[in-house]
Amino acid sequence: MRHKGNKKSFALIIRHHNQLYLNVKCEPFEADILRQSFTAVIPGWHMNKKHWNTVIMDGDVPDELVKRMIANSYNLVKPKLRKRRGYKNDEQ
Repeated sequence: MRHKGNKKSFALIIRHHNQLYLNVKCEPFEADILRQSFTAVIPGWHMNKKHWNTVIMDGDVPDELVKRMIANSYNLVKPKLRKRRGYKNDEQ
């Protein structure tokens, strides 16, 4: 799944050996806490291990938390707002 603003991936769904996996981007500190809290959360499979987690969709992680992780991932990859140039205040 890609962010509509910049086309960056914020979630990947993988089926491997009849098991469903979800890769989501995380803040590094949160990523570590989630990995310690749930056996079904592991470092990102085929992704940057510092910034991505893989959730093994086996029911260990509550659905509401999975939804929050997807929303957080979406917000992490959203386009950055740039300062607009040409304002009168900028020219002073």
